Amino acid sequence: MNQTQATDLLNRYSSGNCTVEEQQLVEAWYQELVNTGELEYGEREKESIQEAIETGLLQSISTGEEPYAEFPEYAPVRRMHRTWWAAAAILVCLSGTVFYLLNKRASTELAKGESTLKNDIEPGSNKAVLTLSNGKTILLDDAANGVVAQEGKAKVVKSGDGKLVYSSDNSSLEGPLSYNTLATPRKGQYQLRLPDGTKVWLNSESSIHYPTGFRGKERRVQITGEAYFEVTHDKEMPFVVEKGDMQVEVLGTHFDVNAYNDESAIRTTLLQGSVKVRIGNSRQVGTVRQSAIGNQSVILKPGQQVSLSQTSQLSHPIPVQTDEIMAWKNGLFHFESADIKTVMRQLARWYDVDVVYEGAAVKNDPLFVEISRNTRLSDVLKVLQESGSAKFTIQGRKIIVK
Repeated sequence: MNQTQATDLLNRYSSGNCTVEEQQLVEAWYQELVNTGELEYGEREKESIQEAIETGLLQSISTGEEPYAEFPEYAPVRRMHRTWWAAAAILVCLSGTVFYLLNKRASTELAKGESTLKNDIEPGSNKAVLTLSNGKTILLDDAANGVVAQEGKAKVVKSGDGKLVYSSDNSSLEGPLSYNTLATPRKGQYQLRLPDGTKVWLNSESSIHYPTGFRGKERRVQITGEAYFEVTHDKEMPFVVEKGDMQVEVLGTHFDVNAYNDESAIRTTLLQGSVKVRIGNSRQVGTVRQSAIGNQSVILKPGQQVSLSQTSQLSHPIPVQTDEIMAWKNGLFHFESADIKTVMRQLARWYDVDVVYEGAAVKNDPLFVEISRNTRLSDVLKVLQESGSAKFTIQGRKIIVK
């Protein structure tokens, strides 16, 4: 196994995407490092990791499984120089950071300790408000499943799994288009299927303003907050997403736009296909017209991201870790080298809390964390607290960070 293969294996282990055999192999690496004293952990971390490893090894022995039989290409790892083993493991257990690999054993270890954080808060869920073209609002988390509205020829249907579906397109109708708005609160998320079949995922504290039917030369919507799109291909009618003076234009592709007001920039990340990000064209969405500024545009390739700064400057495309960008859509918090304030902004939206920083300056050590968004707030904060970057207290709907 070369260094690239080893790094790839560790990355898949850390994200929970490895096979049982690969998991056993990585755990064997850790066990040998602990036994030889080449990797040191804090006592609580050491006990947790060792117990998880021992549990996994005992399970494989009891079932008679041979850890390496099904992928002999990894067997030579035992002959690798130990210096590389330690370096690879330290990528995961870096001093001053914590990367909790949330499998069942790690979650069990976390749950064993008595919580020092009171006034616990449950995670967010599927919540949204639909505003119809006539101004009527429908609280979707209270509405019964089935047809919740009729907009022209389009039936608006709430499914049982947190989706809002427009059953048909109004493109054949004459006259002005009618517009709906779907908005999620803090502690909410929702999925939407537009009349053309395009799928949209809304993160917490986000909204999308869209026509109840598409016709003409383009499909145009407007967002706030964060949304992920899987756009239905139509070469005759490009799909355009607007946020202020920025437009993202596609024919059919998968991409994410993060446009929260409390973030330093609007970020567009492409996962599949191709998009053009531009600023400078004045357009109208419903009754909202955007102002025009200097023209700029960039083309993104899959795995790239572009940022629009507060001074209305587009960055050059840069490669990014799409797993981190798309974690929210996949039900995870996933941070790679994130600072504490970046992490806390996401927690504030998902748990509907305010964050207050007290005392001396909070450490800015990079955090490596992956944890389910279905986790209670106290358990998330315990994971962060284990990193040593800060201490937390929950007071009502406020988190005190020290």
